[in-house]
Amino acid sequence: MAGRSTSSHPHEPRIALWLGAMALLALLPFAVAQTPSMTDWAGHVGRYHVMLAAGHSPWLNRFYAFDWHLVGNLGVDLLVWWIGPWLGVERAAWAIAALLPVLTIAGIAAVARAAYGRVGPGAVIAGCCVFGNAMLFGFLNFCLAQALALLAFAAWIALRERTWWVHLALLAPIGVVVWLAHTMGWGVLVLLAIGFELERLWRRRVARLPALGDAALRGLALAPPLVLTLLWRSGGAGASFGYGADLLQRKLMNWVVVLRGGSPLLDIGSVLLLGALVVLLAWRGKWRVDWRIGNGAVLLVLACLLMPSTVFNSWGADERLAPLAVLVAALALRWRGSAFGAARLALLATLLFAVRIGVIAWGWHALDMQYRSNLAALDLVPRGSRIEAMVLTNGCHAGWRKTAYPHLPALAIVRRDAFVNAEWPIVGAPLLRVTYPVPDALRYDPSQMIDAFDCAGRPTTAAITARLAQLSPQKFDFVWVLDTHGRTDLWPGHTPLYRDASSALYRMR
Repeated sequence: MAGRSTSSHPHEPRIALWLGAMALLALLPFAVAQTPSMTDWAGHVGRYHVMLAAGHSPWLNRFYAFDWHLVGNLGVDLLVWWIGPWLGVERAAWAIAALLPVLTIAGIAAVARAAYGRVGPGAVIAGCCVFGNAMLFGFLNFCLAQALALLAFAAWIALRERTWWVHLALLAPIGVVVWLAHTMGWGVLVLLAIGFELERLWRRRVARLPALGDAALRGLALAPPLVLTLLWRSGGAGASFGYGADLLQRKLMNWVVVLRGGSPLLDIGSVLLLGALVVLLAWRGKWRVDWRIGNGAVLLVLACLLMPSTVFNSWGADERLAPLAVLVAALALRWRGSAFGAARLALLATLLFAVRIGVIAWGWHALDMQYRSNLAALDLVPRGSRIEAMVLTNGCHAGWRKTAYPHLPALAIVRRDAFVNAEWPIVGAPLLRVTYPVPDALRYDPSQMIDAFDCAGRPTTAAITARLAQLSPQKFDFVWVLDTHGRTDLWPGHTPLYRDASSALYRMR
């Protein structure tokens, strides 16, 4: 059955309730951690602070410039600009990040209701993907745009039988909002809409030409962001694309790390278990694919496989699509089994999600205690200080669990109006520019990442020694070393002003 079904389902309220429970569970990691263990989160917060405070801080004006201009990557920035003055920048960024998985689950429910008239077990399985790789990496604007794209796609489905001009008038501004949040979110919306229309064209092959004309007219609703993108990228930014090294390995790993961020056993095991259940139940005739949504999942998979890893200077463009492709594929599954079977499957998916979220929350809370201890060092740092941060890493691999350490030093911007080398340069996209006159190798991400352990985890000193030799007291006031794993041999002959189990703060002299 291709059209929307509005038939009642005795277990629909219960299944919708499980999806609502998942939305509440998604808040748990944030409830137990002041600093979310999302890789890029703190770096974003540093930018937000400059956005709100640069005009009032003589210290920030020495180090940074912030220039508002129209780019397809403004979603959370605009929200923090709105609520940050009331909540404070860290709390505002924390609250918005906490609401992103909830908003994504709302998008899942909206698509299910618009397409099927009810929330089925496929939607609950889709909910298991909301704490995916992109979310745990801290791609905040993309995650906001992803949620908005799902809500916009639900509107596309709901308005599809209205006249084309109503469809156009209502959806054109929505498409611009999605683009404004993040360009790739608009691209996701375009792919989902194309997939939906392809299924309609297939069903209307007797009258394909009129159907094609109607689809083209409605597609104009998504055209304004294309014009905005061309204007943005023609304004001196230039297009930047790149596939990077080890292409085949990276493309394969995109599908291994769909839920990466907590425990590899749970993250990979959740995908394998749910995938096996879907295949088994499909073999037994309990599922059918609704190609109005399934085509969009196929297009997202193709985009993930074919697109560059860097798009418009935004790294990980293909990697962040993989969890969304799995999410949409789950949404395309239409249950054909019993109501009791649907309820049991939804409950199982919810319990699996709850276990994974519990493990993530436990890890976030433990790390948050470390971050609080590390950040206490900033109490010894005067406002306007110049800090060279070093986050100690393993030169062979980043590990499975996501932490906030790669950009945690950026909170020195927020708390001490300091210069610190943890902000990333993205030509043409960012509003923040680092103006402090030191070499790029000492002022931009990833300069803070220092290989201090070999592939076997043994400490090495060459990279630390080389970095310290580049620093001078005329340019830097402090060296802040983080994620030390208890190392104390960081700067022979220098006594730290502050030290704990995973960090040390040194004064330049």
